[in-house]
Amino acid sequence: MATIAKVLKAGIARTSRKEAKGSTQGIGETNPSLRRLVADLRRRVFVLERENKRPMATIRKFQVESADKKPNAKK
Repeated sequence: MATIAKVLKAGIARTSRKEAKGSTQGIGETNPSLRRLVADLRRRVFVLERENKRPMATIRKFQVESADKKPNAKK
């Protein structure tokens, strides 16, 4: 009687592993593509930030200069 229980238990375990593998297989295929997409987006953001660094520094410089001129104009 114990062997029938073992056979049924092994069959159920095998079937459940097969089902779990089938349902999660799509995740394994999309994960690397999503990682590549995230890496590409990070590179693009880095390039854009680097390109905008110089104009932003110039804008800040003029804002500081204009802020320094305003208090002197009021006196």
